[in-house]
Amino acid sequence: MAEGFIQASDGSKQMEDISGEYFDNLLWRSFFQDVEKDEDGNILWCKMHDLVHDLACSVAGNECSVVQVKNAVSIPDIHRRLFMLGEHYEWVLTVPKASRKANHLRTLLLDGRQTFSIPRNLLTHFMCLRVFDLSFARVTTEMLVSISSLKHVRYLNISCRQIRALHESISTLHHLQTLILSRCFDLAELPRDMSKMTSLRHLEISPYDKLTHMPANMGQLKLLQTLPIFIVGKDNGCGIRELQGLNLGGNLTIQNLENVMCAADAQEANLKNKPNLCMLRFSWGQDIDLQLEGNVKQTLEGLRPHRNLKRLTVEEYMGVRFPYWMCSSSLPNLIKVSVINCRRCEQLPPLSHLPFLKVLVIRGMDAVKSIGKHFYGDDVTEAFPSLKELTIQDMPNLEEWSGSNGRVLPCLNRLTVWGCPKLTTLPCLPSLKELELTDGNEMLLGSVANLTSLSSLEVQGFRELRSLPDGELGNLAALKSLSIYGCDELALLPEELQNLTSLHRLHIHNCNGLTSLRLRGLSSLNRLNIDTCQSLTSLIGGLQHLTALQYLYINNCRELAYLPEDMQHLTSLRILNIWSCEKLTCLPEGLRHVTTLEALSINGMTPPEWIGNLSSLRRLEIKHCDKLTCFPSGLQLLTNLQHLQVGGKQIILVEVVG
Repeated sequence: MAEGFIQASDGSKQMEDISGEYFDNLLWRSFFQDVEKDEDGNILWCKMHDLVHDLACSVAGNECSVVQVKNAVSIPDIHRRLFMLGEHYEWVLTVPKASRKANHLRTLLLDGRQTFSIPRNLLTHFMCLRVFDLSFARVTTEMLVSISSLKHVRYLNISCRQIRALHESISTLHHLQTLILSRCFDLAELPRDMSKMTSLRHLEISPYDKLTHMPANMGQLKLLQTLPIFIVGKDNGCGIRELQGLNLGGNLTIQNLENVMCAADAQEANLKNKPNLCMLRFSWGQDIDLQLEGNVKQTLEGLRPHRNLKRLTVEEYMGVRFPYWMCSSSLPNLIKVSVINCRRCEQLPPLSHLPFLKVLVIRGMDAVKSIGKHFYGDDVTEAFPSLKELTIQDMPNLEEWSGSNGRVLPCLNRLTVWGCPKLTTLPCLPSLKELELTDGNEMLLGSVANLTSLSSLEVQGFRELRSLPDGELGNLAALKSLSIYGCDELALLPEELQNLTSLHRLHIHNCNGLTSLRLRGLSSLNRLNIDTCQSLTSLIGGLQHLTALQYLYINNCRELAYLPEDMQHLTSLRILNIWSCEKLTCLPEGLRHVTTLEALSINGMTPPEWIGNLSSLRRLEIKHCDKLTCFPSGLQLLTNLQHLQVGGKQIILVEVVG
């Protein structure tokens, strides 16, 4: 499109639509293959077969060229499209001065894996450029000024972290169609006269916090289709009405909605007539005047989107109730809804009727006390028929979550409940596979026993939990992963842990009240992580059952003085890491028989003389061991050893020949 190859013959089709048809046709003819698209159908990347690539290069001849920067002695004037490539070991590459001879270039692309430095005044030799990608270049203020001399440029990518402001002269690029600023993390403002860039069709910019306002009169950019963020201002030409005549698509975040003084302005933004929008995010400032509550509700009511919308986020809304369009069937194609920090709303929006809703995030709704009939809707035989992921977070007053007479959440696969200290029960969720419970009431754990389909359970931040409720784990025959984090008072795990014969992964972290850990019966356990359990003194036997264990990590258990002697039963063990266990001074004798061990990392202990028995060992790390004066003689028997690291800083690579 930037090269001028795409022309709209009439007004019925956009150039972007014609381009898409061309691409699909080439894909159908196998010119491209293995296309990957995002959830909205946008192409992320594709491949080209080697033979097709060679054919394309042959047809292109000398017009297109890939140049290694270090070999760029001369770049002929015949080149029209140039891709500059660097070696992976070169941190900063300089665009060669030889390229200035190619003064009829139309496309200049710089290798996105490198950082480029562009010599002063080099751009003045590229006056014919249509496509310029310098997203990894070191862009200086002088360079930004010189870019304005590229009067024919249509596509410009200057995604560069150090840019804080674009030079005002950028606004003179009247032919520019696409401007990409996607990684400008420090960008604080856009050019004031951007409204004069009347050919602009796509402005790619992420909603970073440092951008606080928009240029005035953005509504004059009648061709604009991509505008990921619009910040509502109070000044003339900065209001939400600027969106009225723009045929926007893709994602749009509208911030500072508290600056909408008249609800009629919200309607005039005309969102309901923008069918190409896939995602909308509405956000208010945190310091909104509560006296404007009525206006806030009317504003959101006026922002009703088109029925094609797929994803919706509402943040910091200070109304008591949600608008009608969120509670009706006017948005049937929604697949994800996020309701965040709407702290005065007393009820959740009834979204159970949405047939394609897959992800629902509810966070920071302080006034909600119960989830029940209103949430599921009246006379609904099946609530949330397609919902797979549900997050309920930061709900300090939520006390009750009840079920329904009909089918509720029949497809729910993952549930996260975080920061709900008053919630004590969960409803019956027959299809639930993954459950994460964080910073909650320990009574809530009693509901886990009924979730018999669970394959993954994570319990985190239950500070006063001393033991898991009796019977909680016994029914979870399908459980494959169990993680327990930050439960300081947890003193022991239940005996029924041994009944989890399907358990593959057990991770215990920051449970400083735990003194011992029984490992009986876990015949399917593949990975065991024990981290920062300061009171743990022993791992109680039963290792003869851990025949599937391949990974064992023990870290920062300062009271752990010994490991079980029967480690010879760990017949599948491949990786063993033991770090920061001050009282653990030696490895158990039984480990010498574990000939499957491939990697051993120890901290603060010397390797044993029998280490030569570990015939499969390929990697050995010995850190912070002041007592180590020489290597054990058995080390020379490790004929498969490829990596040897000794000390916290010095690394020695050794190839040992037996």
